Amino acid sequence: MRRRVLLLAAAGLSACATVRRPPARSGLDQGMLIVRADAHGALFHKSTRPADTARIVALDEKGVPVPGEFAVSGLAANGYVVFFDLPAGRYALRAASVPARGVRYQLIVPQDSEFKRSVVLRPGKAAYLGDHGFDTRFPEFGVAMERAGRIVLHWLTPFLKRPTLARDTDMREFESGPAYETKALLAVRGALIGTQWAPVVAARLRELGAAEPVKVEGTMRTREMPLHEEPLLSWRDTLKWGEPRRAPAGIAWQRPGGAAQIAVFFTTAAAPGFAGWEAAVSELRRSASASVEYRGGVFEVPVAPRAGLAARATKYRYAEGSLVGSETAVIVTETILIPDGSGIFTARLRAPRAEFDASLPAYREFLLQLVLGPPKPKAGPKPEVAMPFQGTTP
Repeated sequence: MRRRVLLLAAAGLSACATVRRPPARSGLDQGMLIVRADAHGALFHKSTRPADTARIVALDEKGVPVPGEFAVSGLAANGYVVFFDLPAGRYALRAASVPARGVRYQLIVPQDSEFKRSVVLRPGKAAYLGDHGFDTRFPEFGVAMERAGRIVLHWLTPFLKRPTLARDTDMREFESGPAYETKALLAVRGALIGTQWAPVVAARLRELGAAEPVKVEGTMRTREMPLHEEPLLSWRDTLKWGEPRRAPAGIAWQRPGGAAQIAVFFTTAAAPGFAGWEAAVSELRRSASASVEYRGGVFEVPVAPRAGLAARATKYRYAEGSLVGSETAVIVTETILIPDGSGIFTARLRAPRAEFDASLPAYREFLLQLVLGPPKPKAGPKPEVAMPFQGTTP
């Protein structure tokens, strides 16, 4: 079965340069791989071209390639190449392709130390194969003339398939690790919005504890939004709702000219009546189950590098003295619980229905820029070291 899946992936994704949407997941145990490969120019070394297609091979437990088990990438985004719908196993990069001058240049990955550069893909997860950097070398004169001829011929016949030429390269570097993986996941995330693979990327980012990129503002000269520090959390003013109201354990905003309210507060585990995370989640479900519309549905919402459990509830407000059934306003409240080592953070958006829908995107963006927990102490000035005078006194 494993071999069949990989062969189908290779056959179905071989035309990856024309694939615009990722394939659907064939099962919850199918995962995805991301890799980056780029080549520095031989003449202009600082010029770099990233690969937009690649080929991987499956390895057994001893690091030996499994015959017939390979796959070709299915998407290129922001300099990274993505493989979809892969069974769990160990994989290594074998080749990559760089478009240039109207043709394709093939980058062959050396097989020495292949096992060290491989990665284990867990069932249903995302993994990163690393950054592969190549230095290009000038080929021999005869080979260069032959390749130049094929390039010119393709310019004269652009309606024919783009030829693939071998590229004389040396592998310059290989980089991997959480920082490189986080950068790769964030780079491809936008291309996967609305697909079955977006939750896979989000789950891996949470595993890594990856912080969201800092929001920038400005058009001509952009700058990072400043971080406003509070005793229990820090925030960036993505809402633009004005100065917040502060309490000892929380902070809140109200939408200018509206009724929407956003609040974030902390409940310490030492507080009277604190019953723990499980009890708080049960209470969240119970409150939501009383809602006519949502019936206790609980879902995950990303909050900074963490994930919170959320639920919505509705409340109907009637005009004073009116009969029940003569609805005047529907208030929607979304409550998110975020576990913390010393208690629970709670984020809440409450607003009339129409205003709730309008405020929800801004609320989600605001949550991604939160930094939960007390601010880190600022490093003080380095103490000056007094050097004793050398020699003897007269």
